[in-house]
Amino acid sequence: MSFLTSFWGRSAEGVFRVLLVGTICGLFWLGSFWRYVPTYGRRYVGWLCFLTTLGLYGIWGYIALAFGILLGWTVSVGVRVAVVAIAMLSLTTSLRLRRGFHIPPVLPLGIWIAAVLSGWLREEKLLRCDDYLALKPPVRVLVPSDPNLASCKPGEIRPTGRYPRTTWEAPDQQRFIFSTQGDSANEGVTGAFCESPAEGTDRPHCVGPRLNKSQGLIEIPDRNLLLGCQWGIPNPDGSIGSIIFEFPRNGPLQILAEHRFEEPFGDGVYEPRNSTVYLSSDRKNGTFPLHLPSFEFGPVIPFDVTGGEFRYSTELGEGVICGNGIGTAIRGAPFSARHFISGGDSIVKRLSSAVHRLTSGELPTIETVAESWGCDWDPATRKVYSTVPNLGLLDRIDYDTGQIEKRWFVGPGMRSVSYDRTRKRVYFTDFLRGAVLGLDEESGQVFARWFVGRFSRGVSLTRDGTALLASSNLGIVRIPLDETPQEQSSPQP
Repeated sequence: MSFLTSFWGRSAEGVFRVLLVGTICGLFWLGSFWRYVPTYGRRYVGWLCFLTTLGLYGIWGYIALAFGILLGWTVSVGVRVAVVAIAMLSLTTSLRLRRGFHIPPVLPLGIWIAAVLSGWLREEKLLRCDDYLALKPPVRVLVPSDPNLASCKPGEIRPTGRYPRTTWEAPDQQRFIFSTQGDSANEGVTGAFCESPAEGTDRPHCVGPRLNKSQGLIEIPDRNLLLGCQWGIPNPDGSIGSIIFEFPRNGPLQILAEHRFEEPFGDGVYEPRNSTVYLSSDRKNGTFPLHLPSFEFGPVIPFDVTGGEFRYSTELGEGVICGNGIGTAIRGAPFSARHFISGGDSIVKRLSSAVHRLTSGELPTIETVAESWGCDWDPATRKVYSTVPNLGLLDRIDYDTGQIEKRWFVGPGMRSVSYDRTRKRVYFTDFLRGAVLGLDEESGQVFARWFVGRFSRGVSLTRDGTALLASSNLGIVRIPLDETPQEQSSPQP
C-alpha cells in the first residue's frame, strides 16, 4: 500500500525505485507495531519507526493536498467518491487499531496521489474542447496545437499532438518562433520548432524532428543567429542526447546547421564578450561552455545551472537562472554564478546550511526547501521575481545581495514569470490548472486571472509591451493587456 504514495516519482526515478521506496516505507509501517512488544530494544525501534511513519504521513499529506489542488480536475467523480468512501472506512476502523481488521490512512492517500498524478500523465496527451470553449475574448489562440480547434464541441476530447513550450519574438515583431513537446497526433504542430506570423496561423511552419521536447531559444545578436535546443534525442548507446540547431535571427525559419551532442542540453545563455554559450545539461553535471563559431567545448565548469527559465542580458553580461532553490545570479565574462540561497543546487546542501545557521543562532528562511520553476528580473532596479511552486510563493529578491525583500502567497504550482516594468506588474502561469495571473507589485494583489489552456509552460511580454504570449496545450495564446477582463474561470471537470 505504501508504494502507491510513491507513484509521484515514477516518471523521474523509474518503476523499480518507486517499488523500492514503497517497500522501505512499508517496512517502517510494520516496524512501528514493535512499540507494543515488551522487549525494550524492539520497543525503541518500534517508536523510531512510528515517528518516521508520522513524518512520511506528513509528506504524503502534503503531496495529496498540493497535487489535489492542482490536478483534481483530472480525476473522475467515480474515483473521488471511492477515495472518500475508503477514507471514511479508514477513519472508522482506525479506533480499533489493535483489535481486528482496519484500513490504514495510507490507502486512500495513496490511491488519491496515484489518481491525480496518473491524471497528469494522461491529460498531457489530451485536449479538452471545453477548455478551448472557456476562453473569453479578447484572449484568443494565435496558433492552435490542433488546426481544427475551431470546430470543437462541448464535451469533446481529442489527442493533443505537439504543443508549445517557450516563445521567442523576432526583433521586428512580425513573427515569433516557439519550441514544442508531445507526439505527432495531428498535423498542426509538425516539428520541434515552429514559426508563425505575429497575427497567428492555423498551420505554422515547423522544422526539426518530432521527438521528445525542444526548449531553449538562445538569441545570438552579433552573429544574427538563434540557437534552438532539443533534448531527449536517442544516442547510439541508448542514452539521451540533444541537438542544437542554428536558425537565422532575422529571416524565415530554416535550419542553417545542426550539432548533435551526447549530453541532453535543454537551455543556456549567450555571452558576446567571449562568444560563449553556457549550456545546461539535464543530467545536472555542470555547466558546459560552448565556443562560437567553432561549436567546440571548453572545460566543464563544476557548477550546475539547470533551470526552468534563463533570463540573461547580453548588454550587461549578467542575468538570472531559476531552478536551483529560488534562483542563481550568473555572469558570463568571466563565468561566475551565485545561488541566492546557500547550497542552492541541492536540497541536501541547503538543509545542511540551514542546520549550520541554526547552530550559529540564526534562523533559516522557509526558502531552504524551495524549488523554483520560473523567474524574471528587472536589470534597472536589479530585482528578481521568482515563483516557488512547492510553497505557493512569489518572491522578490535583491539581485546583488540575494536577500528576499518581499513574499506574496499566490498558491501552489506557479511556474513561468514575466515582469512588466512599465505597469509594475508580475505575470506568472498556473502551470497545471492552465492560467496566467497578474499581480500588482505596489498593492500586492492578484488583479487578474486569465484561463489559457492546461499546462501553461511559458509566458512572455511582447517587445512593445502591449500583450502577453502564453503557451499551453491549446497552442500560443495572446492576452492584450489593455482590454482583458479581470477574471476568467477555468472549466470544471
